[in-house]
Amino acid sequence: MKKLSFLLPFLTCVSLLFLSRGTQAQFETPNRSFHNATGFRLEGRHLTVACESCHTNGQFSGTPKTCYDCHWVRRKDDRYQTRLGSQCETCHRSTSWTDVRWDHGGQTGARLNADHRTLACESCHRGGSFRAAASGCISCHQKDYAATTTPNHAAAGFPTNCESCHRPSDTTWRNSGGSGFNHNASFPLLGTHATANCVTCHKNNVFRGTARDCVGCHIDKYNATRSPNHVAAGFPTACESCHRASDSTWTGASFNHASVFALVGRHATATCASCHVNNVYKGTARSCVGCHQAQYNATRNPNHASVGFNTTCETCHRATDGSWTQGTFNHTRFPLSGRHNVACAQCHTTGNYATFSCTVCHDRSKMDSEHRGRSGYVYDSNACYSCHPNVRS
Repeated sequence: MKKLSFLLPFLTCVSLLFLSRGTQAQFETPNRSFHNATGFRLEGRHLTVACESCHTNGQFSGTPKTCYDCHWVRRKDDRYQTRLGSQCETCHRSTSWTDVRWDHGGQTGARLNADHRTLACESCHRGGSFRAAASGCISCHQKDYAATTTPNHAAAGFPTNCESCHRPSDTTWRNSGGSGFNHNASFPLLGTHATANCVTCHKNNVFRGTARDCVGCHIDKYNATRSPNHVAAGFPTACESCHRASDSTWTGASFNHASVFALVGRHATATCASCHVNNVYKGTARSCVGCHQAQYNATRNPNHASVGFNTTCETCHRATDGSWTQGTFNHTRFPLSGRHNVACAQCHTTGNYATFSCTVCHDRSKMDSEHRGRSGYVYDSNACYSCHPNVRS
């Protein structure tokens, strides 16, 4: 025991040293739960700040309990100098100053979209002015309006109420893409118009007064057309009467020719110039002979002109026939059957189809023998027909 007595001072010092370090650590990281009973609950950032941050000069009694008293009266933390009010807790939470729960749309009526929510307040509220902030787009985006070149808004005289074309929900200015502006209200964009650039119709950034009728933009195409030549033909300039806005090209025109003359048979495949010679369309004959007088005069089997055929071609020829030789004639005055189904000239020997000859085939000696004793018999073609209008009677 005596041998260990000399160690007591040393052990005492070691014990005091360890006790001192433990006590020191305990005071450096105190348990602050007791603070909840003081009337000011420590939450968020307040749990980690040093006590003297709030309890200045070692004074604990009478420490302010409101955000305003501590962060403005004492610390002057508000960069806006209370212009937004003194009730900090209505927007800020103790987790951090930037953890704000203020509803911009509900409080001001100006709802912030995704892009506006990422902007600093000063981007719109310049000079720290909040109550008098302008709500119109142009108040912030005048430079964007002035810098726009496709199309040039200023030169075109576009209104400055940006929201008439651009939507706050758009991620970029270009997102309007025509969806914000209802072009159909003034001119429907169909066919190639739907993909054309604005400057194609709105030249030199002129938008007001742009022609809405086809010819207002397409007079050069009207003048240049050669198949058929619109100008020479006297076509009307109401392009939409033949061309449709939904067509992808000018050649997709559709004209209802049947409304004036039905195109059937050979007419369906003929070129326009076949009937409309020298690009004359107005006044083009609609009767067959008006176009086919030359064919009528040239016909030799039978010779239409010499035999006095009428010029109403459609009585024998059909528009659906592939050629003139397909003409059909209804031989109503005398049925052509059996041995009488012969070439026209065999009976109409003179070339005059108003006259005919029975005697050219029916021998007189035979006819006299067969009609011996018949009263009124005469060997004459007209006499034959008077008794035999239907071959036999």
